Amino acid sequence: QRIPQIGNVILEDNVDIGANTTVDRATMGSTVLKKGAKLDNLVQIGHNVEVGTNTAMAAQVGIAGSCKVGDNVLIGGQVGLAGHLK
Repeated sequence: QRIPQIGNVILEDNVDIGANTTVDRATMGSTVLKKGAKLDNLVQIGHNVEVGTNTAMAAQVGIAGSCKVGDNVLIGGQVGLAGHLK
């Protein structure tokens, strides 16, 4: 049985999203990329993730569902974050 994805995605000001990057819509609520977030190519953002202000992610980063990434965080290439981390 599929679970309906009825949430949304919020992109604040000056968010950059690279080629072949995927931002999943929230299950309920919102997936949020805050002001100034920079995502390189081939980044996967899971459902209900919150990416903080001025956070940058290099290529091939994967963020699992419901993670909260803080402000001014730098994430190197090919890094993965497991679900529900803060």
